[in-house]
Amino acid sequence: MVNTIDHEKTIDSQCIKAESLGSLISFMENNEEPWGVKDCNSRFVYVNKPTLKFSGLPNKFNIEGRLDSECSGASWADFEADLQKQDREVEKSKKRGAMIQTNLWGREHTLCEKFPLFNNDKQCIGTVYHVRKFNFVSLYELFNDKIPPVLTTTPPDNKFKFTEKELEIIFCLLHTHMSAKEIGKKLNLSHRTVENKLQVLYKQKAGVNSSNQLREFCRAEGFDQYIPARFFKAGVQFI
Repeated sequence: MVNTIDHEKTIDSQCIKAESLGSLISFMENNEEPWGVKDCNSRFVYVNKPTLKFSGLPNKFNIEGRLDSECSGASWADFEADLQKQDREVEKSKKRGAMIQTNLWGREHTLCEKFPLFNNDKQCIGTVYHVRKFNFVSLYELFNDKIPPVLTTTPPDNKFKFTEKELEIIFCLLHTHMSAKEIGKKLNLSHRTVENKLQVLYKQKAGVNSSNQLREFCRAEGFDQYIPARFFKAGVQFI
């Protein structure tokens, strides 16, 4: 049965011992928001009670040593690939990463922040996550189609060297199906400027010939899960 995992052995095998995180775990246990620790294989080392509560798991569920997909019944179990992708990005960059989760923790929009966890030799040995409610403009105002379950505030590997303004145009093209004139009005640009930028995107950067092909290209590269900062309400800040 899934609840008979040898958690102590699993934790030790990933170079993270739960007892070595004493002060960190003490902080998490006394916090009302979901916190937890994962190793470099995305297996849970520790979670606090709010994680279990908001995920829909039983209070006594033994989560340590499991992957997301092994937490049957958890609200986020079906989105393991997206969650592990962020784990790898944080471990590789050794910097904080953040994603907006639209339906992984009940009906609330939440911001999930992940931080690299280092050992005494400054090696990254896992990630620390923190989930909190994220109150900002309704996502339904920004999306005509179904809202992705996970949105990241960091664009994918930008090997195509899209500028910030180009990324904003791509977002509008992917999720709102606006015309160039409508996109220009949304971004405070002339429709001619938008059309010129679209031509650069088509011919020079994506190598496509139409807006539909650009949408397909950007979805294949993961840009459909990226939301530019300008679309948040004024006053909302990422910490």
